[in-house]
Amino acid sequence: MSSKDAPDRGMTGMTRDSIERVNTTGRRGFLTTAASGLAIGIAGCLRSDTNGGGTTSSDSTQHFGVSMKGMGQAGLFVQGQAAKWYTQDMSDVTVTVLDGQLDATKQNQDAINLINQGIDGLLLNPFDAKASTQIVEAATEADVPVMNFDTATLSTDVLLGAMFGQYRGGKVAAERFTELMEKRGMESATVITSVFNFESTTSQQRLRGFTENVPDSVEIVGRIESDGTAEASAPKTQSALQANPDVDAIYSNNVGSGMGALTALKQFGAYHKTDHDDHVMAFGIDGGPELNQEIGKGYYDFAIDQPLHMYAPLTLELLWAYLDSGQNALPEVDSTVTPGDNLAIENKTVFDIQPWSKQFWGPAEMRTYESDGTSWWPWLQCNHATITQDNADASYLYGNVARVYENNN
Repeated sequence: MSSKDAPDRGMTGMTRDSIERVNTTGRRGFLTTAASGLAIGIAGCLRSDTNGGGTTSSDSTQHFGVSMKGMGQAGLFVQGQAAKWYTQDMSDVTVTVLDGQLDATKQNQDAINLINQGIDGLLLNPFDAKASTQIVEAATEADVPVMNFDTATLSTDVLLGAMFGQYRGGKVAAERFTELMEKRGMESATVITSVFNFESTTSQQRLRGFTENVPDSVEIVGRIESDGTAEASAPKTQSALQANPDVDAIYSNNVGSGMGALTALKQFGAYHKTDHDDHVMAFGIDGGPELNQEIGKGYYDFAIDQPLHMYAPLTLELLWAYLDSGQNALPEVDSTVTPGDNLAIENKTVFDIQPWSKQFWGPAEMRTYESDGTSWWPWLQCNHATITQDNADASYLYGNVARVYENNN
């Protein structure tokens, strides 16, 4: 994945007065391209169909679809629901969230049915990169703009994608682990890796990103595979610990495997805080409602957290800009998008917390998403948060958002 052969999506000679609009409810957003520094007022209700923004609604209400690959996990649930939470105070916006239940066929059928009913835009979190092209084809035929978030569809008709990057997640975890090794004066280390559903491209990339970026002195002494739940991964991790009783660390590439690692360490008698001499380092990708608390208590060293609950608001803001002002409103490849300066998510309060109080998704570089040797679409390469004891209870982490929501419902 890199930036090359990038399409020209930069702004032309527009002025603020010529492109700024205010809708009937006063909803405003803010977007600029880094190159031009021009500001665009994002108005979701008033749009011009002369700018390639799709068909215009017959009334003042816009209807958007969010097609999720699944909703059964806390991270996926928060990603989908964030679109509703963000728009719940907007009388001119309706959002329908679809649960694909981790089934490509179901996701395709449900999304295409919604497109056929008539929507103004679709946010797509695909289960399968290739199968989901059917959704994009149906949307394109219906003149419905599509943006990806978190995961990718291999279609050049996707307008833009907002993601962190799965390989990149493993790489960042490797870099953080290397820092901890240096801090502890460790010249070498042995590591058990715990991965979910290894037929998944996401799981493979998260593992490769880690193993290909740790120092040569790090030895991977075991790899366990499970369905990614704590229940399934814990006994396998315990067996790996029994085979490698002097292991230094466990890397988990999803939150369920991380919780399974902690359960196994408890059962193995090696559940110690980070300042204990016999502490086995445990860390990985993804925080979560319970895992964040374990980090806060000092039993789990760190987690690389994506801005999961920010993806839908980000892509909604970009869709509103596109519907109002066309492709020139989207940030161009090779620019840097900065929270507040270039693209803003409103800092709203939902169920008594502020999930978007710290927009750690940026600064984000605009790249071209590449896969299978093909350049697909402009990629807003979102940033990440590293969860440590210092910030484990922060309201801007999706795991804490999920926990508060669950406690209130």
